[in-house]
Amino acid sequence: MKVKYVFFVAFIAFVSYSYSQKFEKDKNYFISAIGFWNVENLYDTLNDQWKNDEEFTPSGKNAWDGVRYRTKIEHLADVISQMATDVTPDGLAILGLCEIENKSVVQDLVNSPKLKKRNYQIIHIEGPDARGVDASFIYNPTYFKVTKAVSYHVTLVTDSAHKTRDILVVSGSFLGEPLTVLVNHWPSRRGGEMASRPNRNAAAKVARHISDSITTADPSAKIAIMGDFNDDPINVSIKKVINTNSDYTKCTEDQYFNPMEKPFKEGIGSLAWQDSWNLFDQIILNKTWFPKNYETWQYHAVRIFNKAYLKSDYGNYKDYPFRTYSGGTYTAGYSDHFPVYIVIAKENSIKK
Repeated sequence: MKVKYVFFVAFIAFVSYSYSQKFEKDKNYFISAIGFWNVENLYDTLNDQWKNDEEFTPSGKNAWDGVRYRTKIEHLADVISQMATDVTPDGLAILGLCEIENKSVVQDLVNSPKLKKRNYQIIHIEGPDARGVDASFIYNPTYFKVTKAVSYHVTLVTDSAHKTRDILVVSGSFLGEPLTVLVNHWPSRRGGEMASRPNRNAAAKVARHISDSITTADPSAKIAIMGDFNDDPINVSIKKVINTNSDYTKCTEDQYFNPMEKPFKEGIGSLAWQDSWNLFDQIILNKTWFPKNYETWQYHAVRIFNKAYLKSDYGNYKDYPFRTYSGGTYTAGYSDHFPVYIVIAKENSIKK
């Protein structure tokens, strides 16, 4: 499979929810995309004695059987197959996932008919989470070559004995340029946002330390910190601990750019709770994503993939993400989160 490029002769008006840079006229650009999605409890139907997965078995309270599992896989594959295809025929080059039980379910996902031709490869490292869910990483090997994959533990401040999700860190080369992706699923807000805040701040410190270590060793490395942070772009864990700015032109050397802050302030979210929208799902970038004139891969735009079919169309949860279970009832939806992705671009010297 060859990398495809798209030729632009004018500014493209992306339907995006944040800062979008302009392409120069009469130039060729490679276009690609990197995404993240909390897929909401992607469990197989088997009871793993080492995991708290009994609810997601045929005899469990969710009656999670083969039919429901296959429906879930088909739904997720359908969405992933569509993301970013309006800007690049290859779709997503990289996708971080969370709430994944094991590598096997991701294998079923990438082998589904709508995704199989992309030849997505998988990075999955089992972690200590009590529910048995982890972060995963899929990638198109035509674009990304993996050199290292590790996971880092996060210790809860409020309950050090309770096991939470690891941070998955995947390093490699994105068409010749160094890139490291951190896939996160930070501790929940159980017990209240304020009471649980120290746990997310602790996770943010781990993520920032990892990123600093990588860029100290290689200042040219691009970093993408993605995930379900269980915090919004303006919360302390993101704004202060990661140290983000909503305007890349004003980022200091120590700051990261968060393209999700502006849409959040405009009322755009990736999940809803009690008639309020949150934007927990974010992709945060270091300054090396902003060279001049697209001479290396560069951030271009951000999108929240909230197509109408991904929204509930009735009842108290109308326009919320169309989830698999609602109030304990199986609804055959997709996820309780919308997926997100960034569009990236690089000038192509090959003339069309």
